Amino acid sequence: MMKHTSAQIIVVVAAVAFLAGSVLTFAVMQWTRRIPASATVKTIGIGVYTDPDCTVPVTEIAWGMVEPGEEKNVSVYIKNDSNVPVTLTMHTEDWSPAIASSFIHFSWDYDGEEIPLDGSKPVVFVLTVDTDISGVESFAFTIVIIGSG
Repeated sequence: MMKHTSAQIIVVVAAVAFLAGSVLTFAVMQWTRRIPASATVKTIGIGVYTDPDCTVPVTEIAWGMVEPGEEKNVSVYIKNDSNVPVTLTMHTEDWSPAIASSFIHFSWDYDGEEIPLDGSKPVVFVLTVDTDISGVESFAFTIVIIGSG
C-alpha cells in the first residue's frame, strides 16, 4: 500500500477544488451573460404578421435570452395595407439602454421588391449580438417599417 504525505494530499485536494471552481465559474459566467431582449414593431402603410394569411399581427418580438456571438432569426410576413404598391424602408430607434445599439445589430432579408396592392412578402428579421458585448443587462428597441409608393 502506498503512503501519501499530507503535502501530496493537500496538492491533490487543491487541484480538485481549483478544477471544480473553474467549472463552476465558467457555468456562472455563461449563465450571467444571457441577456433578455425584446423589440416593439411600428409600421406605416403596411402590416407585419406571423402567418402567410396575414391574420396574426406582430406588434412585439420577444427574442428571448440572447448570448454574446449569437444570431436569432424571426420569420414574418409583411402585407401592403396601403392603396398603392409599396417598397419598404426600415430603421431602429429607442434603444434601451442606448449603448446596446453599439453591440446589437438588427437587419432583414428584404430585397427591395415592390409589394403589390393587397400583396404580402415573407421577410426574415435577424438579430446579431457582438461577442464583446458589455454593459448591457437587458435591452429593447423599436423596429420602424414604412411602406411607401
